[in-house]
Amino acid sequence: MEKIKVALLLSGFEGFSDLHLIESIKTLLPDSKFELKTFKIDTANVAKTVKEIEDFKPLFGIDFNTKGIIWGQKENEKKPLHEVLGFVHFTVFTEDPLFHVENIFNLRGSTNTVFLITDLRYGEFLASLGFQNIFYFTPCVNLRLIPPKGEKDINLVFAGDAVDPALIVESWSQVMDQAVRDFALEVGEFCFRNPEIIPVVAVEYLLPLMNPQFQESFNKFRQENPKAYFAFLAHISAYTTARRNWFILNFLEGTELTIVGRAEGALPEGFSVAQITSFEDRVSYFNRAKMVLTAFPTFVPSSIGFTPLEVAACETALMINFRSTLPSFFKPQEEVIAYNPLDRMDIEEKLLFYMENDEDRQLIAQNAYKAVRERFVCKDRIEFIKNLMSNIHAQILQEKIASQQGDNNQEPRSFN
Repeated sequence: MEKIKVALLLSGFEGFSDLHLIESIKTLLPDSKFELKTFKIDTANVAKTVKEIEDFKPLFGIDFNTKGIIWGQKENEKKPLHEVLGFVHFTVFTEDPLFHVENIFNLRGSTNTVFLITDLRYGEFLASLGFQNIFYFTPCVNLRLIPPKGEKDINLVFAGDAVDPALIVESWSQVMDQAVRDFALEVGEFCFRNPEIIPVVAVEYLLPLMNPQFQESFNKFRQENPKAYFAFLAHISAYTTARRNWFILNFLEGTELTIVGRAEGALPEGFSVAQITSFEDRVSYFNRAKMVLTAFPTFVPSSIGFTPLEVAACETALMINFRSTLPSFFKPQEEVIAYNPLDRMDIEEKLLFYMENDEDRQLIAQNAYKAVRERFVCKDRIEFIKNLMSNIHAQILQEKIASQQGDNNQEPRSFN
């Protein structure tokens, strides 16, 4: 029996989180039924890569966050390669689709595209644009990428960017007029004060409170230019994340703390910034830390994300803000240390307690490590992808048989 051919399309701009799934796909997808070939897109000679893919004749393609989709022109319209060559393409969204809205808009009308999402909110956004083939799976870790447990010689790590939110607002002057910028700041502050609220919901709540002239102009703006509106939401998402992180960091002045992320702005005294150039560098800091403090970024609105899983896989105690979806992934105060993101005293007290009580901290870390091994390994996710591809393959074969029998009643393809 001929194998099902799958093309893994890599742009070279995949994020650190993507590596868990990329390496798992490379090692776990090929078997007696599936053949996998990896294509690293040659930006200097894309035609060469296209020819190689065409010669391979895949039935399926996989990329991450639309970064590996190759675009071409057909009948004066921008078309993805999988639409031109006729194979089914899986885009795995490990990032918020809002950050890739240009590509997403160009995919509308493509019946050959399947979205795998790692946050249910991503699916709501894609469905609102009319996409049907959307499937969810929880983020995961490839334990082979996690270093062996070593000495915990760093007291506290902050996982995430430390960017002064004022710098983000300052950058808005290049893309927003004053009234829109003021509204964006109002929405961002509302999301900061209400951590369960995402920007698109906050806009709908706050817009009716604005003056009628602004409401009219803003509604006209988002109706006439939805791409710009989605970019507006992405800007607010970045601001809210920065605001949340900056709030936490600024009352920890004097604490011995290492930031593992991008840093912009005047940091409090006592902080250092890790020099990260690779995935291995980043995870090594988690592995060396006694405790990792982090906050859910706004662009991970309902899922757990990959960073908390990496920390837990390093058997390091994780301290993260509580929200209603957290217990779906980890048990608060048993597998992670959950804090109230707006309560300075709660954060300081829990941080101090667990830093001073090794036994309690290590128990949290051990429980989280066990949870990752039991519930969050990539092997299960790759099996899900393989089963989905097998089902789609069977459906395609049925469609071919129906076509040969003269059934010309074609409808938009939806994979179940």
